[in-house]
Amino acid sequence: MRKLSLLIALCTLLTVGGVYATWTYTQATDVADESVNMILNLSDVTYIGTYGTYKVDTSGVSMVIDPKEGTTHTTALKITGNLVVTFTPNTYAPEEVKNSGVESTLTISLTNADWKYGETPIITLAHTDPHEITWTPAGDGSFTYTITAETLAECILLNEVTLDTKSEYDAYNTALGQGQIKFAVSDGIVAG
Repeated sequence: MRKLSLLIALCTLLTVGGVYATWTYTQATDVADESVNMILNLSDVTYIGTYGTYKVDTSGVSMVIDPKEGTTHTTALKITGNLVVTFTPNTYAPEEVKNSGVESTLTISLTNADWKYGETPIITLAHTDPHEITWTPAGDGSFTYTITAETLAECILLNEVTLDTKSEYDAYNTALGQGQIKFAVSDGIVAG
C-alpha cells in the first residue's frame, strides 16, 4: 500500500509540475527587414587664386529617429555631436583674411521642400535665414565655427508621427530617403 501511495503522489507531482512548465517557440520565421538611407556628397571644391576654402564636417554629428521617451512608436529626433565648419586661407590671401577669416554665413535648408510622410512634413526648420559665422582661430592658420548638438536640435525639428506597425515604419523609412538636411556655408559671392 505504501508503494501505491508513493506512486500516486509522484504522479500528482508530475502532473502539477507539468501544468506550470511551458515550452516557448517562435511563431514566425520572418526577420525584420532593415534599410538605411545613405547620403551621397561631392568632395570639396577649391578655386585657384581665391582667399581660401571651406569645409563643412558633419562626420561627428549623428541624427537618429528613435521612439520618443515614454512611448514605443512615436518618432523623436536624437542629435549628438558637433558640426564643424572650417575656413582655411590660401597662401597668397591678404593678411586681413589670414588674421580674421572671411565674412561668411551658414544656412540650413531641406533638399526637398515637399519632404513628407503622408501629409505630415518630416522636418520643420526653425531658422532658414543665413546665420553669420563668428570664426575661432584653430592654431594652424585655419578658422573654425562649431554648432553643438543642442543648437542643431533647436533648429531642426522633427514632426512627431506614430508608427504603430512595421509597414508604417517601412513607409516612414522610405519617406526619409526622399530628402536631406543641407548645410551650406558661403561668403555671399557667387562665381559666374
